[in-house]
Formats: sequence, structure tokens, C-alpha cells
Amino acid sequence: MSGPPLLSVCDLRVTYGPPGSAVEALKGLTFEVLKGESLGVVGESGSGKSTLALALVGLLPAGGRLGGRVLLGGEPFSARMRGREVGIVFQEPATALHPLFRCGFQVEEVIWQHGGQRVPRVRSEALSLLERVHLADPERVYRAYPHELSGGQRQRVMVAIALAGRPRLLIADEPTTALDTVTQQGILQLFQDLQRKDGLSLLFISHDLGVIKRVADRVLVLRCGEVVEQGAAQALLREPQHPYTRGLLACRPTTGKRLERWPSLSEAMRAGEGYTPPAQRTTEGELRRREQLYAQTPIVCLEDVEVRYPVRRYFWSGAQQQIRALSQLKMEIFPGEIFGIAGESGSGKSTLGRLLAGLQAPTKGRIYYRSVRLDAMSPEVHRQRRREVQLIFQDPYRSLNPRLTVGEALREPMAAHRLYATERQRQTAVVGLLERVGLPSDFCWRYPHELSGGQRQRVCIARALAVQPRLLVCDEITSALDVSVQADILNLLLDLQRALGLTCIFISHDLSVLYQMCDRILVLRQGCIEALDIPERLLADPPTPYVRQLVEAIPD
Repeated sequence: MSGPPLLSVCDLRVTYGPPGSAVEALKGLTFEVLKGESLGVVGESGSGKSTLALALVGLLPAGGRLGGRVLLGGEPFSARMRGREVGIVFQEPATALHPLFRCGFQVEEVIWQHGGQRVPRVRSEALSLLERVHLADPERVYRAYPHELSGGQRQRVMVAIALAGRPRLLIADEPTTALDTVTQQGILQLFQDLQRKDGLSLLFISHDLGVIKRVADRVLVLRCGEVVEQGAAQALLREPQHPYTRGLLACRPTTGKRLERWPSLSEAMRAGEGYTPPAQRTTEGELRRREQLYAQTPIVCLEDVEVRYPVRRYFWSGAQQQIRALSQLKMEIFPGEIFGIAGESGSGKSTLGRLLAGLQAPTKGRIYYRSVRLDAMSPEVHRQRRREVQLIFQDPYRSLNPRLTVGEALREPMAAHRLYATERQRQTAVVGLLERVGLPSDFCWRYPHELSGGQRQRVCIARALAVQPRLLVCDEITSALDVSVQADILNLLLDLQRALGLTCIFISHDLSVLYQMCDRILVLRQGCIEALDIPERLLADPPTPYVRQLVEAIPD
């Protein structure tokens, strides 16, 4: 990595709004990317990371005004360079890929646009690209629609599309955020292979400093649209100079010791100013807690549970195949326990979550809730269970009705379960719920699109609490949040669990999060139980090669 820079950015500014009251999203960024170099850009949500990616390729939304200078190979950037000289991999391939076109066609489209090859040559080039991004069956992926692929496969198709114009610079905007750690490791290895073989330069954007450490040569730390620190990745992450960088590192979950609470960003930034880090959980305290937990009658019990989905191979055929999602599950969950569920994408985690929340019926086996078998419950007991067991979904934006204000969204389940006698009492309860999840009371008049991701997730937690539940099923509720917001949400969940005596089922692909949060961790593999143990023992001495693979995939 030497010679003149491939990408040179000088005093880059992005503003929105009228000149008199403009908001600066980027405030004079200056940096370079050398040929073959990987530059990591890190920061919280709202720091300007995605705005930077869009500004560099000329895709700012309407109303965005660009200032400063962007040079690619010494020439001013122009729209004709997008796709040909600069490729971009977006965060969410499910929305970036067109659902109505086969994946092969979407790769070919870019080749036609930038290469001009004849049809037979285009097809072979597309298949070559799909093979190059380490897809096991390129022919099948070529013919498949996006919904027929896993998250990791879709992301690899996105990388193939970005490479189809043979760019010199690849911009990856949060490409591994919602992927499990094993798939994430494969995607990161793919980027490193492409750099090594093709000499690509990489601008890698992420809120995860562990991911940045794996892939970046240098790091740029953004906060509120400004660069607060930059330097060689290993040195900067080992000895950060700015309090903000130190705070981001402190917020990351670790597997070295279990803490009573997560360090928040604001607290960690005050290190050295009288701030006391969270206390470590003691072995004696953990033993006492577990003795009390497991001396109780289980709140949920599964006996030989199996879930199979019928899949019709062709729409004109009556023949159906059976896909096994869960098989031979035997487990118990105790009142007040935080029970973790881990595994790769497709392992059955979300199916088990829906099963425990009552949104999915088992094909075989028996499920008991508070010692009563689900399929033998009276209608009255079933209604009570519907109220007592609540599910918090992964994506708060999609799980909130965009036409309802926050207050209406919180009052709706209260009315459905006939809680409180009047609307005035429900409104009082709404204000109390918002305060409990750390939001001001005037948020009840806001709509979901007016809130940040962390605020929306707090509203979803408040909505689950609105019906006074006993058991919360949390399905990947922090997977798309940056580390500082994740710390705040997990602290909130711990506080609520301790104050209300809730039982929590916490589903995540991040074993380091489960290590800090949970009393026990269940590892699923292809719908079967691979391991079930306390976090300390599971991570210190993985019982199977698969669990060891998950542990080794945890970012440093």
C-alpha cells in the first residue's frame, strides 16, 4: 500500500434543509484511501457513516447538498464512475435486491451496463462472479429469487453485483450487521480474499469495533459528522486517545467476565472522572441465584416438541415436502430466568421463539405453560396466557403501525385485553410506561418515523409491558443497533427483569451478548439441541465442534 491515494476526500460537507436553518450531517471530513488499503469507518447511529457512503457515490437523497472535493484516482468523482470504478454493498440485501428478478439477472444487468458483453459471455461472467464470492452452488443461486436464499447468500450476491463493474474501490455499508457470527466471519473473509487477490481498496463501515479490527488497516472514528480520531487499526483500538473511542470499546460485550450491568457510552466517556465501572458478578452470588431459580416449578416445559412445515414443490402439484424446523426438543424454563437461545441463521431460533410465544403450534409433542398443557387450556386460561406471554420483534420499525402514534400503540393492547376502566386511566398508564423505559411523556404524540432505532425499540418494550406480562420473548432485539444503544437497551431489560420479576427468553446470534445476559444458553443446530449449559461453562469448554466454531467466531 504505497503511492498516490486511490480515494482522496477533502473538506467533505453534507447539509440538509434551507440555508437559514440547515443541518450539517458531515462537517468537513478529510481522509485518504490508498490502493489495496482497507479503511474502517466506525461510529454510533447518526454519526454520519451511511451519509458518507452515499455522498461518495453521489446517491444523497433529495435536499442533500454536497460540499468539498472527492477525487478518485486523481479525477473528480462523477456519476459514470459509480458501478464501474466504485462498487457499493448495502446493509440490507433483502431490500437492496429486487424481489421480482432472479439473482443471476441482477448480476448480469450490471455487466451489461458496464461491460457490454454479448449474452452468452454475460451469463458465464455472472456465474463466475457468483463462484468468486464463494457461493457453493452458483447455478442454483443464478436461477433463484432473493427470498429463496439465506441472509448470508443474499449478501454474497450483493457483493457479486458490486464486483460486476470491476471497481477499484468497494464501499461496504454495515454488510454484516444482522448476520450470525459464523456467516459474518465468512463474509469478512470474502472481503479480505478479494483485497488480497484483486488489490481492491475497501471502505468498510460498521458500528462493531470487533468487526472493524478484523478487516481494517486504518480506522476513522466519526461522531456527529466529525472525525474525532483516526489511525492504524491495531494501535488505535489497543490504545484509543479520544474518550468517545474509549467509550465505544467499553460498550462492547466481552466474554472475559460477567458484569452486573453494561457500561453505557456516557458513563464510559467519564472514565477517570470519578466514574466506577460496573461490578463483576460474583461466583457465590450466581450460585445462590441459580439455586433459587431452579428450585421452582418451571413456567414453560417442552416435551419432545417437533415443528415441520409443509412445502409444495410446484404450485400446480398436490405433492408436498416436509421441512423440519425443530426436532425432539426437551427443555424447561424457570420463573425469573433469563434463558438464551443461540445458533446460526436457519437453526430454528425464531421458530422456537414463536413457539414459546404461542404464535406457532407444534407438529408433535407437548408444551406446558404454568403446568397446564397448551392444547388442553380452557378459553379463559388461554386468553390469560396470551396476555402474560409477549414477543418483542427484531425490527421495531416494521412491528409498529406507522399510522398510530406511540400513545395509540401502547393503549391498543390495553383495550384489547380490557385493562383499566377508562381511556383516562389508560393514558396515565401510557405515561408511566414511557417513563419506565426512559422516554419523555410527550413521546406519546409522536409517530414511529419520528424516533431513532433505539427509541423505537424502547416503545416496543413498553408495548409488551403494557399488558403486565410474566414472560418476554426477545427475538434479536439488539442485532441491528449500535453498541452504545445496545448497552442502553440491555440495561433497561435487566432493570425491568429485576424490578418486575419477569422471565426472559433472549434470542441472539451474538454469544458475547448472551454470555453477559443469560442464566443458561441453549445452542440450536438444524432444529436440534446441540448444547444447553450455563454461560461460563459453555464458552470456556465448548462441548461440541459446532459450539466451538460459534465461540471462535465471536469478534475479539
